[in-house]
Amino acid sequence: MIADQQLVINNLEEKIRIFTHTVNGKLINEEDFIFTNTEIPTDTFNILLPKSSQIKNEFNIRSSIESMTLKEYPFSTWIDSRYLNASWQDLMEEYDLKEAERNVMMKLENTLNIGQRISHQLMITSVKNNEDLLKYIEVFKSLFEGTPEEEALKSYFNEFSLKKLGSEVQMFIGCIDEMAVTTGLLIESKDSYGIYDVMTKETSRGKGHGSEMFQILLNQTKDKQKPVVLQASNDGKNIYKRFGFIEIGEMVVFE
Repeated sequence: MIADQQLVINNLEEKIRIFTHTVNGKLINEEDFIFTNTEIPTDTFNILLPKSSQIKNEFNIRSSIESMTLKEYPFSTWIDSRYLNASWQDLMEEYDLKEAERNVMMKLENTLNIGQRISHQLMITSVKNNEDLLKYIEVFKSLFEGTPEEEALKSYFNEFSLKKLGSEVQMFIGCIDEMAVTTGLLIESKDSYGIYDVMTKETSRGKGHGSEMFQILLNQTKDKQKPVVLQASNDGKNIYKRFGFIEIGEMVVFE
């Protein structure tokens, strides 16, 4: 049986793989880590994901990090707190990677008893074409307004190809009067569904739009027996608990 935390790692690995492929980025997949380089200076999509507490391919990890450093490409490291031993911690410190946040890993056992949509404030549709994608991007970038990451995301999405997304990926936008105010992403991997990018524009927060989008995502699962995983901030975890999610671990993010 797959450990709960492993479900989160496996699904995140699938997301990383897909979103690197859509921009023709480079992906290194080893036994103990996965490292992506989109060739764009974005720490949102350039990611090191350790898959073991043991560093078995230290030379390859160092080569990957140093390649990014040489190009001055930022990246983030997402590591299960169970793996964050002295070896990984020393590696983070050596390359001046600082802890940026901690997210709660959460799991819903299945979606058999998910209720119907709790509100109808939004027109929620899946992203099917470039016009829809532009609305999704608009909300996504708004969270990084005025930062270098906003410009990096513009470059990333300029290279982004909807055609390269497989059927396992579903992107959604929630609009009011045709203006996108919230987004959501559902990714199916072999052993779970993963929920990501439930984002709401700052001017539209506090109105239940995120919760409405979240419930739509849960209702889009085709295999109702399959678990759903996500990562939440400490502030946001209580929202997901109301839908039946439980805490299963912690992910530490370094930048």
